[in-house]
Amino acid sequence: MIRAVLAASALLLATATPASADPTGYLIWDSGAGAWPTQGRSGDWTPPGLFSVREAPEEDNLIRIKGESPDEREFLEIRLYRHDGQRITEGHFEDQKVLVVNHGFGWYDNGGDFDVMHIAYNADGLISEFDGAVEHHYPDNPDSTFRAKISYRR
Repeated sequence: MIRAVLAASALLLATATPASADPTGYLIWDSGAGAWPTQGRSGDWTPPGLFSVREAPEEDNLIRIKGESPDEREFLEIRLYRHDGQRITEGHFEDQKVLVVNHGFGWYDNGGDFDVMHIAYNADGLISEFDGAVEHHYPDNPDSTFRAKISYRR
């Protein structure tokens, strides 16, 4: 159910975004009541001025997604890693290291899943386009799923 709502919201926002030179995108996230550290909270943030997607080659090629709610009361950071330290490319990555940070607390899931449907870089080698989805779990808790859908254009 959560996944269907995220997909529907993402589709609605993607089709409602006008074509322009301005940054566009969204960060939509949701979590179960037992998901640490987000504990049942969710967010639907747009425009992308409220979040960023950056690669960190100096930190095992992780991709860092940071977002903040418009009222500045909610901060979220998602870090995606490949266990082999290689650059993250388009594709499905299963049982990988994913960190979720919320309200200053973070939790690593070494069995996280993420999909990168699209990634593009600008002339300076920085991420200019990113479309992806993330799933993170807190171990041994059936109601601990955190999911996010990201679309980013700079």
